[in-house]
Amino acid sequence: YSLEVLRGVNHAIATKNYDLLIYTTGSFQKQDTAQHEQQYVARLNGTITDGVIVVTPSAGSFVSNAPIVSIDPHIFIENYPTIYIDHYQGAVEAIRYLVGLNHRRIAYISGRDGMQNAERFRGYRDVLAESGIAYDPALVMEGDYSNQTGAILARTLLRMQNRPTAIFAANDQSALGVYETAQELGVRIPQDLSLIGFDNIPEAKYSQLTTVEQPLAQMGMMAVELLIDLI
Repeated sequence: YSLEVLRGVNHAIATKNYDLLIYTTGSFQKQDTAQHEQQYVARLNGTITDGVIVVTPSAGSFVSNAPIVSIDPHIFIENYPTIYIDHYQGAVEAIRYLVGLNHRRIAYISGRDGMQNAERFRGYRDVLAESGIAYDPALVMEGDYSNQTGAILARTLLRMQNRPTAIFAANDQSALGVYETAQELGVRIPQDLSLIGFDNIPEAKYSQLTTVEQPLAQMGMMAVELLIDLI
């Protein structure tokens, strides 16, 4: 995900008279990620940067005299322009696709708490309701967007006595984790299990994973153009 966004940012920067500096908070599993984000922005502010792009920030506010653009934040950030997609509609289309394949036991592997996950989960629930399918909380697994957790949660789902016939994963990394577990358990995709991810990262194409495309590189390019306009 981040590499695809960075690819778009770098492509746009290459055509402008600006240099690119990259900071990372490291593991997304850190409890103080939002604090790190705020510290980095404050550290860069007023020194060597003309503007800052924050990608999937967890912080809800920043102190900065320089312009800031956020990409796909976990929570809404006031006073700063944001580049994001319609996560709700993407999930709606994914679940409608599975319902159209006559699936009635559709599991959802969620992502981390935040705007994206809430909207995708709402789309999942709404399509089940409109299709007359009862919501089963046992089919909803709390993930974190990682391959490893996706694999672990898939093992729980696929070992159920009345296991799901389809899984909607909140992102491609989680879906690829499901792929790994399915292979271990001898569950064939798509013959025995339908699987849909979200993002359309390059690894999804190599695995022939059905997914909802999020134009990550384009979002990175748009963020650069918007930030330079603000500068």
